[in-house]
Amino acid sequence: MNTQKFNSAKLLSAFNRNSLMLHLTGRKYNGSLFSVTPTITKSVQQEIINLIENQISCYNNQNLKQYNIVGSIDDTVEYANSKDFVNELGEIFSSLKQPTVLNNIDPNNFDFFTYEFKSTDNKPIYVFRKINRMKALKRGILGEIANGSFNKIKSSKLLGIDNAIDFIVIDDKIFIFHHISLERVLKLNDQFKDKAKDVLSNDEFAKKIKNFDDLKEKALENGNYVKRLAKLYKNNGITLFLDKIDRTRNVIDQFSLDIEVSNGQLIYRDETQIGNFVNLMQDSYYKTLIGDQNGIDEKR
Repeated sequence: MNTQKFNSAKLLSAFNRNSLMLHLTGRKYNGSLFSVTPTITKSVQQEIINLIENQISCYNNQNLKQYNIVGSIDDTVEYANSKDFVNELGEIFSSLKQPTVLNNIDPNNFDFFTYEFKSTDNKPIYVFRKINRMKALKRGILGEIANGSFNKIKSSKLLGIDNAIDFIVIDDKIFIFHHISLERVLKLNDQFKDKAKDVLSNDEFAKKIKNFDDLKEKALENGNYVKRLAKLYKNNGITLFLDKIDRTRNVIDQFSLDIEVSNGQLIYRDETQIGNFVNLMQDSYYKTLIGDQNGIDEKR
């Protein structure tokens, strides 16, 4: 099977280089978004466009894989359907269409940039980047030398635009270059937790796992387990390991898992076992066909 490759030239061909708008977006105390759209000179526009084009080109021909909430793979561009994040993106786009007017913009109030372009067929393209607040400079002194004199520049008002981009939304696709930034910009942690709770609400778990309520509570306190459980959302096979208890017992023996089986129930004792239970829900344990080696795929 041929591996899909990211085609940077194809993506860049959709950009209208004369249409860049810069937005800055942050969150109010109540969690709602607000954006500002400062004016930028043509020269700065072109510098930003050059940075974006050069960075996108760096990813050319990398493997293209579907977004996996459990984690990304090195040297891989992920992709997703924008409809999967319609509420999160919709909130951002609404704030961009109704920007707030601020005379004194403090960079510390904002979380991310959105570079908005028009495509060659006049549709919007959004390029996202977490804001670099240049925090390191708060503990030092930034200055410039002019006429032989060093003058201090107030770093609290500096806004850093670097050459990195986190993800791009174009038509119904999202191309993801920095996995964790997508989740932070879109505030996906709440979504993951809701899905994980839904997965763990299956009645079979409480029936066939002793002390399941304790397992559930501890699992939902761990971000990694929450993501892995969220990936199982609407997966009809999550209780298979409980339905086929004899096979599960064999897996426990082969992999020396610290799980006791008694009277058709799995016994949960403490949080050191949670990873094994989640692996069983994911059906992560396998044996290779050629080398006959046991393995665990936690990103299933």
